[in-house]
Amino acid sequence: MKVFGLFALAAAATVGASMGALMLLFRGAGDRRVLALTALVVFAVHLAVFAVARGLRARHVWLAWGVGSVLRLGTLVAWAVLVVKVLAVPVVPALIGCATFLFLPTLIEPLLLLK
Repeated sequence: MKVFGLFALAAAATVGASMGALMLLFRGAGDRRVLALTALVVFAVHLAVFAVARGLRARHVWLAWGVGSVLRLGTLVAWAVLVVKVLAVPVVPALIGCATFLFLPTLIEPLLLLK
């Protein structure tokens, strides 16, 4: 459980820092709101994916990492469809934010999967 908390802290820090940087870049109406919503959704996805990956790592670490990557890619695709088809929010900040927020914590994940 300690490793999960460490990952949650690291993911929150990277998503929060990158959200702050993206808020400097995107200043249009609704951009901050969609970046915050995207950050919350992606953070929840990271926690769920890391829990699944930790459960699979006993079988094979590469399998766990691969499943996590596929789930994150699916999140990006689903978010793109949801943003474009359903939500009335700015598309560019939503998708750039989603891709950024999904990518950065994956740099930390392999270090914690091995613990």
